[in-house]
Amino acid sequence: MSRQAASAVWTSASRRVAPVPSAGARLGHVSADPAPGVLGPHTVRFCPLCGAPTAREPVPPDQREQHVCSRCRFVFYLNPKVVGATLPEQDGAILLTRRSINPGRGLWTFPGGFVDFGESVTDAAVRETFEETGLTVDLTGLHNVYTYPDAPVIVVYRARVIGGALATCDENDALAWVRPAEIPWDALAFPSTRDALREWVAARGETPGG
Repeated sequence: MSRQAASAVWTSASRRVAPVPSAGARLGHVSADPAPGVLGPHTVRFCPLCGAPTAREPVPPDQREQHVCSRCRFVFYLNPKVVGATLPEQDGAILLTRRSINPGRGLWTFPGGFVDFGESVTDAAVRETFEETGLTVDLTGLHNVYTYPDAPVIVVYRARVIGGALATCDENDALAWVRPAEIPWDALAFPSTRDALREWVAARGETPGG
């Protein structure tokens, strides 16, 4: 992709490449719709094995409260999920995607998604990047791992594009190649988005915004 294409936005509405608008214009509107239900300590009600009700009680050896089945005594450990993500790079720019679903609807982040059972984190990162952008990537190294309370563990890889063509999906409505000075710091979706992009900019010897 040329350097000119590196400063463009691909939108699902126009189906064409257009110049990148300002950060404020790119934000559009952020939906006030509530996020869908999230699995958490207060939403677990029944055992996934036998269907009986669960109750929180101390579990050895640390005596931390977990959901325990009242019938089969299965312990439902509610552990954080893992996300595989990429920072696709090309001609000094990075590819961002604007989310069209909650959480973070109308805000920008990098391609990524949950690791499926039986899948490696690296395979998930490559798969999610293709599903969300239409691009095939080759992972060039680990960027960093981000972890926050009550949130997934986000594993972010640096990547280079080796094929495909830009295309949005059901989870986004725009894709943009942006250089460090073009990152919309006031319109980023998640703490991991901001932290990863700040480190990416700093690694290039530039001063991060935001």
